[in-house]
Amino acid sequence: MTEATFTPATAAIRLTHWLDAAAAAGLQRFPIDVEQLALHVGKELKWPDPIFKVVAADIPSFEGGLFHVEDQGWALLYNRNMTSEGRIRFTQAHELGHYLVHRLAQHEFECSQADMVHWGPEMRSIEAEADDFASNLLMPMKQFRACTSTSDIDFDILSDASSKFGVSLTAAALRWIRSTEQCAVLILSRDGFMDWAISSDKARANGAFYRTKGRVVELPPGSLAADETIASNRSGDPISLNTWFKHAHRDAVAKEMKLVCENYGYTLTLLSLSNGDKVWEPKEWGNA
Repeated sequence: MTEATFTPATAAIRLTHWLDAAAAAGLQRFPIDVEQLALHVGKELKWPDPIFKVVAADIPSFEGGLFHVEDQGWALLYNRNMTSEGRIRFTQAHELGHYLVHRLAQHEFECSQADMVHWGPEMRSIEAEADDFASNLLMPMKQFRACTSTSDIDFDILSDASSKFGVSLTAAALRWIRSTEQCAVLILSRDGFMDWAISSDKARANGAFYRTKGRVVELPPGSLAADETIASNRSGDPISLNTWFKHAHRDAVAKEMKLVCENYGYTLTLLSLSNGDKVWEPKEWGNA
């Protein structure tokens, strides 16, 4: 029998169908018990090398790992120092993605915290694919949109979604920014500088994006994000759009939301823009 091969999307769809069927039989649908799913998926697929254990381990340099053990199968490990159930669940799902999609390519996977947020449009590494699988598995689009289909998104709505699906607020916010038709930008910053910034498709088309890879990008003065006296503003306040994008029309206004995640040492910012606000730099035409 030819072994099934998966992409991140097809792997998530296959498992989602199984979980939907189990829910129809009366089992709890969300949040997903990834550990039990990982222990059974190889057997259900009749693969010769199933995941035989899922265990917390002392791996201080990594969030999670997947390792092939001769004559036994695969061991899925996650960092024993993680305390957030959402981070543990996403890490387990990330490693399960490696098992389903990449296990024939290599015999071990060691994944850092940075590997769990490979969400930029240029990122198509195996780590990005494992993230893509985990997001689709844990937050299926149909159910996720039912929780977040509002034109007035804020961190409270995303927090409710994160609770329903048993993931971190950051994971829920990333899922939303990559799937929304609204014009929005999600930023994670530390100590006044951006770690990364992800724009929705509409925002990117309008020029509202930051290039942060390999660059030092300071938070703009006058923004809520840069104001250390404001710890949180979950529902947001209006702010002049050219505070964030200097080429925006002087009358354009955005909504800026802020959430300081003290346990992890970073700040999340969500900018909600009007779909009609374009912030591209004006072209300067020279003489022909």
